[in-house]
Order: sequence, then C-alpha cells, then structure tokens
Amino acid sequence: MSFSSDLLALLDDLALRSPEEASFDIGEAFADLHWQEASAAEINSVAAAYLPFLHKTATRLRASLRQTGLPLNETSRGQWRAQLRLYRYAQLLLNLVATALHEQDDDRSEYLVRVHQERVEWCIRTMLDGYRVYVDVPSSLMVDLHQLVDLARGDLAQDYPSGWLSIHRHYVAFLTLAVVNPYGLTAEELEDGYECLIQLGEFIHLSQEQPTPTSRFIDLSGKILPHIALTPRASMAAAGAFLDLGRLYEPTALDGLPTPCRLVVYGLLERLQFYFSGRTPRNSNVSASKPVQSSLISLGFISAHHRLERLEYPDRQADLTLSLAGLDWEGLEQPIRGGVQPLVIEPEFKMDIRTTAVKDDLSWEGVHGAPEASTAVIRPGAEWDVINFSSQGFRFHWRLAGNSHAAVDDLLLAEFPQGTSDRPKFALGIVRWVRHMDAEMKTIDMGVQRVPGQMFAGYARDVRSVGAGWSKSWPIIVLLDERLQPVRAVISTALAVEAHTLLVVREGQELRLQLGAVCQTGQDFLIMEVERVDA
Repeated sequence: MSFSSDLLALLDDLALRSPEEASFDIGEAFADLHWQEASAAEINSVAAAYLPFLHKTATRLRASLRQTGLPLNETSRGQWRAQLRLYRYAQLLLNLVATALHEQDDDRSEYLVRVHQERVEWCIRTMLDGYRVYVDVPSSLMVDLHQLVDLARGDLAQDYPSGWLSIHRHYVAFLTLAVVNPYGLTAEELEDGYECLIQLGEFIHLSQEQPTPTSRFIDLSGKILPHIALTPRASMAAAGAFLDLGRLYEPTALDGLPTPCRLVVYGLLERLQFYFSGRTPRNSNVSASKPVQSSLISLGFISAHHRLERLEYPDRQADLTLSLAGLDWEGLEQPIRGGVQPLVIEPEFKMDIRTTAVKDDLSWEGVHGAPEASTAVIRPGAEWDVINFSSQGFRFHWRLAGNSHAAVDDLLLAEFPQGTSDRPKFALGIVRWVRHMDAEMKTIDMGVQRVPGQMFAGYARDVRSVGAGWSKSWPIIVLLDERLQPVRAVISTALAVEAHTLLVVREGQELRLQLGAVCQTGQDFLIMEVERVDA
C-alpha cells in the first residue's frame, strides 16, 4: 500500500466497522507503509484524513468503556486494548507531522502548537479512560506524557509562550487529578475535575526543589504513579519533580471560577489534604485488629438492605421481604416488573435474572396470562479477602469471576465470620476507590469508607399516604446514635424526591422521621439526616 488514494479510500470501509475492528485494520494498513519515503505533503494529507477518524473512533469506544461492569469482561478488555492502539496510531501521525513541520522554512507556529497540544491531549485522555474503567494505567503512558511535555517546552516556551502556557496548564491539571487517588473518582468527577483544574494552572507549581508541606512527588521515570508516590526514594529524587499545590488553598484562588467548578475543586482539595507529604499522622487511638480471612459481601442499596433485614429477621420468608421492597433490583441486565416466581431456596443477597426471551416479550406490567419471560433466583453471596479493617473503613480484594456493577459510591454490606468487641458482625460502607490489580483483570482492589453507628433495615411510607387504600412501601436503612435514636437514613433517590416525612414501622412500633440535609450521595441512594418528630 502507498500514500495514494488507496490509503484514503480505506476510510470508507473503516467507517462501517466496529471500533475494535477498525483499530486492527488501521494497524495493518500503517504497517505496510514506508513512512520514511513519504513527502511532507503526503504525510499531512494522511494525517488530515485519519486523525479526525481516530478521534471519533476513540470517542465511540470511550462511551462503551464508561458503561462497563466489573471485573472487565473480554469485550471490555478488547475495547481497552483498541483504545491503546488508537492512541499509538495517533501519536505516530502527530510525530510525523511534527517532524515535517520542523523541516519547513515557512511560518509554522499555529500548526506546531496545535500538534503539541494534540499529542499531550491524546495521552491525557487515554489515561483518563484507564481511570474510568479502574485499570492500572500503563507506566509507558505516564512516561510519554512527561516526554511529550518536555518536547513541547523545548519547541514552544521561547518562541510561542501562549501555546506552551496552554499545554502546561493541561499538564499540571492532570497531575493534580492523578495525585488524588483517581480510582476513587467517578467518570463525571474525573471529567469535571480535569476541566476545572485547567483553569487553575497558574496556581500549580512544578519544580525540582525541596518539597513543601503541600507538595507531592512526581516520578518522571514512570516507575511510581502519582497517587502512590508520597515521598521520593533517595535513589529516585533526581528523576522526579515536586507538584506544589499550596496556592490552590489561598482564599482568592477560586474566585474566578464558575460556581459549579468551585464546588468540584473544593471536593478535590478536601481529598488532597490527606495525600500531602507533610500531613499529620493518622489518629492511632483505634487499636489495630487482626485481619479476618474473608467476608461475605452484599453490593448495592437494595441488596444490602435485603441482606441486613435477613440478618435481623432470619425466620422471615425471603419472598415476603422481596415483595415488600417494591423496587427493581440493582445490577440486573434489564428490569423485571412482574411475574417474579416465589423463592423457595435459601436466601442470600442479590437477584439474578436469567431470561430466555427477547426484551419485547417481557411482561412489563405483570399481566396475568402473559408468557413467562424469566426465572428469578438468589445469587449466592461472594466472599472477599479482608486486607485491613478499622473504625473508619476497610479494604478488600475481590476475586469474583462473574460480572458486577460495583463501582465508586456503591453501598456495601460486609459480614464478618466472627464478631468481637472491636469488630462487629457486619458493617455498612460506601465504596470509595476501585482498581483492577492484575493484568488479567480478575482481581479487584477496593477501599470502603465505613458508615458509623448501629442500624436496622425497614420499610417506609410517605406520611401523607397514611389512611389511603394503598401506598407504596420503600426500603430504608436507619442509622442510630449511641442513644439508639435515629440520626440518619439511607434511602433511594426516588423516595427523597417524593416524600419529606416518613412513617417507618419496626417491630410493631411506628417512627415518624422528617428528612433533613443530604449527607452523602451514592449510586441510586442518599444518606440524609433525619429527625424523629413523634417522640
């Protein structure tokens, strides 16, 4: 294949193929070319045609990657590998264009700045994709970023300072996002945080001087990623730099930002305080406890509520607790609203729908006589290894082969084999960071923030519906203080929209709880302050 119309005509065929297939075909076509024999005009024509296509294809893959479950299945792994291939092809074209620009004698300032910006942006976007799907970002990408920025500095800093300043803002914005544990951010937080931090590039300082209390070490060799390197090793100090974020905490630093951006950056700054090299030691008043071997885990608000209720009322029939919920179960491939068969097996924690009919055949309204579309069973609980445990949180390693919808901000109920004075029988928590541990992506490393206090699972109704012929019953987890008084509640987002005062029945006793401020948000649930108004 040559740099003739054959290569450009290939784009018509690629547009009809999936992103994964297109990435393979582009690689085969590029491998057959003799790039060193091409003229600058030929390289520019190919780049002008292929770079927009690579960008569109990567955008299509990015939409799929954001919707994947955990652990990554084979399809999602193929999409991630295709994204890395597209990145390499884009960098190849941009490198060739940059070389051709250097050989030209005419004014090339606008094009050279744009090429450097695209090289850095491709690298950053690919790493953000890795964070979104919780995979370890290849260290080679981080090395690429440092080297691409260094090349841009050499080409632009003196002759095109405005172009260099723009690249530097993107660079330090990404590094700031990376020093916070990026596996603890949702896709929206990653995107919004990056875009907002770009506007604060002038307040972020990168140097090789001694660190300040608000600095983080950046390993330019790529051996240690930013969110891991707290302080430099003696042998690595020369191969790194320090990212000083102290000016972001100045009272006037965020004045020029729009209000939504200020809120995003406030959240990032709160997270950053823990990661500074000069931070104060953790509170060590809590005695360390020996890790247990494993824990039974329930994921998702509805699943955690159901399992918590089963622990409190082990003799209650499983089909009764399921029917009281009145909601679709989280984690299903498609919602089931009727025709759920009675459960006769030992209850565990999550519904597993096996359907043999197409989607249009489902009995959405549960009409009598409609063809049976699915069979509902309870999936057995999954055991995870407990790495550490404290009053603030815990960390798990999950070696589950099946797919799940576990993600940052999911609710999680952990059951421990033996309760002790410093470790309860179970604990409720919110997933704060998730990361694939191995190249096969079969093991998940997960950190969980513990929800303190005692709790019980019950059902709530809107007080305004009391006395009506029928009212919907909503699952609720009520959190109690040391005096066993309700202080917070975990409820579905839909319930918070519909009701302000709830009637909760527990062991024959009625509690009227008024909803207050939102404490935390999660995946389809809220933790809200509550006040008892019938005491």
